Amino acid sequence: MQDPPSPAARLAVRRLNRILSGLLAVMKDLSDRDRELPVRWSIMHMYSSSQLAKLLAMRRGLDPELAAIAAALHDLGAVMTGRRADHAALAETHIREFLAKYHSDLAAGLPPVTDEELARILEAVARHSEKGVTSDDPLAELLKDVDALDGYLHGLPTGGARLERCRRTMQELGIAFPHAAGEEVRRATS
Repeated sequence: MQDPPSPAARLAVRRLNRILSGLLAVMKDLSDRDRELPVRWSIMHMYSSSQLAKLLAMRRGLDPELAAIAAALHDLGAVMTGRRADHAALAETHIREFLAKYHSDLAAGLPPVTDEELARILEAVARHSEKGVTSDDPLAELLKDVDALDGYLHGLPTGGARLERCRRTMQELGIAFPHAAGEEVRRATS
C-alpha cells in the first residue's frame, strides 16, 4: 500500500509576491531617460536579490520572507530617483510610501508589514551600502551580502569589500570562489 500523499510544503511568501508585483507595476512605467541604470536592470536586481535573500535567510536562520522583502525594496531610492548617490539614505521615504500603498491597495487580506518589520527593513536598507562595515544587525549583514553577491552574479565588476563579501558568502554556501581580484571567471574546460 502506498502512503497517502502528504500536503505540499510551501514557503510563506505571499506578502513578498504581492510586494514584488506592486513594485513591478511601479517600475514598468518608469523611463530610462536621465537614469544611471536602466529600469530593466533594477527589475532583474530586485527579483534575483529577493531570491538570494531567501536562500541566505534560510541558511542563517532568519525569516526568508522578511529578508526577501528587504532585498526587493533595498534599491527603491535609486529606482525612484534614477541616481545611485545616497540611494540607501533616500530609500526610506519611498519604502514608506510604497508600503502604505501595499497596506491600502495591494494587501487584499494578506497580513500587513508590521511596524517592527518596517523598522528592521529600513535599518537594513539604510546600511546596505556600507559593505566594508560589519554590524550586529543580521538583516543588514544579509542585505549587504546579497547585494554584493547579486552584482557579482550579474557580471558587474566587483572589488574591495564587495568582493570579500562575495568570497565569504560563497564559502558559507559551500561554493569555491573561483578567482582572484581582477580575474574573469570562465567555465572550466577539461
